[in-house]
Amino acid sequence: MNRGNKLLDYVKLLDSSIQVGGFTHSFGMDAHIAEGTIRSAEDLESFMRCQLHPSIVRLEGMAIKGIYTAADHNDAWRTALIDKLVHVQRTPVNLREHASTMGKRLIKLARALHPWIDFSHLEQTLAKYESVGCLSTVHAWINHHLEIPVEEAVLGYLHSAMSACITEASKVIPLNTDTTQDLLVRLAADLEHEWHTVSASAADGLVPTSMSMKTLFPSFHMLGAGLHAYRA
Repeated sequence: MNRGNKLLDYVKLLDSSIQVGGFTHSFGMDAHIAEGTIRSAEDLESFMRCQLHPSIVRLEGMAIKGIYTAADHNDAWRTALIDKLVHVQRTPVNLREHASTMGKRLIKLARALHPWIDFSHLEQTLAKYESVGCLSTVHAWINHHLEIPVEEAVLGYLHSAMSACITEASKVIPLNTDTTQDLLVRLAADLEHEWHTVSASAADGLVPTSMSMKTLFPSFHMLGAGLHAYRA
């Protein structure tokens, strides 16, 4: 497959017209709207910058990067452990369940789109270590096999999640087209800045030849809460 075809296959996974590609889970935003804490474009922007961006960058963005490193070393155990870290950190419980459901749907979709990829290894890994297959984990594993560069896989995931949240919010709170476009531009720049800052900061402390969890998942030290309940 040439690079153009690989990128086309990658874009298919992020297609907003497909349920899993559209990242239909709202990362808790819908609850804030229901409670009335998000009522305007300003409220939405504040939520995205202060809550959504730090969460998805430090948790799911760095998890995708960690899955790539684990896959490079054929390390199924750490792939499963990173997946569990994402799962236990994604609260409340309904978001955990939704993320795992979306992961399963993405496997089903990707198997149809990419019949040449052997998904049995991923499924065996998830079953062996009793892991769930979160959306970001499955996204990373598939894109690694499509040979999509890790930065493209991360930013594609982050931007799709951000865009999906704004689209969903625009159905409930008053946002005209110009306001929505301006918001997308500002938040896209903020999200990329957040990612590059976190990614560079994490890389500063890494030892490239190490196979520690910090190497595979640089945000590991921030995600200890609840981990004792899971074993990979």
